[in-house]
Amino acid sequence: MHVLLDKIKQSPDIESQLALTIHREAKEQYTTEVITFVNPYSYLLLRDKEALTQQIDAIYTDAISSAKLFSLCFSKSIPRTSFDMSSFAKTFLEHAHEHQLKVYFIGAKADEIEKTMAIFKENYPNMNVVGYEHGYFSSDEEVFKRIEEAQAEYVICGLGTPKQDEFAVKLKARKGRVKQVYTCGGFLHQTSSKLHYYPAWIDKLHLRWLYRAFDSSYVAKRLLKQYPQFFGVFFVDFFRRAG
Repeated sequence: MHVLLDKIKQSPDIESQLALTIHREAKEQYTTEVITFVNPYSYLLLRDKEALTQQIDAIYTDAISSAKLFSLCFSKSIPRTSFDMSSFAKTFLEHAHEHQLKVYFIGAKADEIEKTMAIFKENYPNMNVVGYEHGYFSSDEEVFKRIEEAQAEYVICGLGTPKQDEFAVKLKARKGRVKQVYTCGGFLHQTSSKLHYYPAWIDKLHLRWLYRAFDSSYVAKRLLKQYPQFFGVFFVDFFRRAG
């Protein structure tokens, strides 16, 4: 089985992992956990980057179609888990508010990240946002320094696949105070207009993919081209044997 699929199959309950880090004793250095989320499109971008994938601690699928396919083929429940308000992002922000977690956000355009932070401040006032910046920076090292100076314990980065994964793994290698790094794709961009991007009925009927296709033309192109391609390569990867 491809390492990417094995990571998806073996990844632990995401909420339990967060709870463990929240109650972990504070110290100067942590073994940073990198958590990412893939849909059929981003799966195709990561599948040829095995060295990078090996450095990611947990991988979850954020598409209902791939979640159902994985559940069937792995003979175990693989839930859809995404860093957005229809899934894990809501849980994370609630815990960040309750426990005053030190969080650093990276992603979206300059004006968008400002709007998103204002929305977070209004809805989660006790969350300790120690820093944030847009995703169009030129130096990873400079961002790493700002994260370290802010003494962030959680980093949320939405830079697109595979850039966000590469950034997270580099940050992990610095062995600093950061407990967890979550990739979040377009979440910070989506939230710049309102906290809940998806209408409730869309979420309930699992039509998020259709809503995004109408809202963003590039998503429609991915659905027509890369999603069918994913279902083709999945079975090649599933029956792949190590060595």
